[in-house]
Amino acid sequence: MSHPAHWKLELAVRGARLDPSAARLGAGDTARPLEVVLPDAVRVDVPIDEHHTAGSPFVLLANGRRHFLVRRDAGGAESAPVEVRPVPRPAFYERRTSRGTPMARVATVRGSHLLVCPSTACGFSVQGTPCRFCVEGARLPADREAVSVTDVLEVVRAAFDEGACELVYFNTSHYESEEGGIAFLAPYIEAVRRHFDTLIAAQVHPPRTPGWVDQTYALGVDALSYNLEIFDPDVLSRHCIGRARYIGRERYLEALAHAAKVFPSGTVWTDLVLGLEPANSTIAGIDALVEMGVVPVATILRGEYPVPAAAEVVPVLAHLYRAVRHRGINMGWVRDLALGITPLEARHFAG
Repeated sequence: MSHPAHWKLELAVRGARLDPSAARLGAGDTARPLEVVLPDAVRVDVPIDEHHTAGSPFVLLANGRRHFLVRRDAGGAESAPVEVRPVPRPAFYERRTSRGTPMARVATVRGSHLLVCPSTACGFSVQGTPCRFCVEGARLPADREAVSVTDVLEVVRAAFDEGACELVYFNTSHYESEEGGIAFLAPYIEAVRRHFDTLIAAQVHPPRTPGWVDQTYALGVDALSYNLEIFDPDVLSRHCIGRARYIGRERYLEALAHAAKVFPSGTVWTDLVLGLEPANSTIAGIDALVEMGVVPVATILRGEYPVPAAAEVVPVLAHLYRAVRHRGINMGWVRDLALGITPLEARHFAG
């Protein structure tokens, strides 16, 4: 077989059908993708619901406690079975906090990260301008209240107690304020920093002034993302109306450049979505970001979007790895992303 990183792209979009021997993996919640660890510790979120997987060539089988992935083409030919490890659904998802809040509403496990989203629905979505490809923030109810610091601490404790994650990753929907949302997250970050010995990452929107980047680092954030998503300004305006209208492309780039000077090498990153803009534009974005010292991550779309053509994607991913390596940026921090190809994973496309 080709390297698992090559399978990751297609698995994330087309999913895998569950063989009857592996039916228990879908028991109770096939709507939620199944996180699977492929060989070489490549992680991917694999849709297993019938809507996504109807035309998928991938089948997930079980033999006792071992699980295998095979690819079956239209003619019936089948690849050799590849052993994989499905990640069990964390037990804390079924629990509630002492205030009665479902823990799965507060945080979810993504790879080695505990993704904590204490805020309300995406601000762009509330304004009627969500990113067209968004499947996370835009689906939260607009009247959802922010969760308490106490709830967050209880969920972090529960996740660590069962060994479900290694670090905490905060995300926020706030964009209107001068500091881009980091002030909203500050009480949560300070509380987790005070109670746990863990690394903390944050994804927020870029602030209006660079001083807030410095304060973010002083707050105790170890890694930071201002997610641009698309480098081409025209394509950004079409797909990310809120980002373009209320913040602007230049503020993202300026904040990323400043953050890369403040934070350690490899701890400032931004996503570039595969397949929404021409490949040469994504490559230009990689070059511009790497020159700043920022780590680009190639993210994978699914839903109505097709699998990106290998002829376009492979050169982009090969360039991603080579550009980051040439600049000498640390590739070890940004890792274990189930819907993103990191520079370290992209090395498998570089030959």
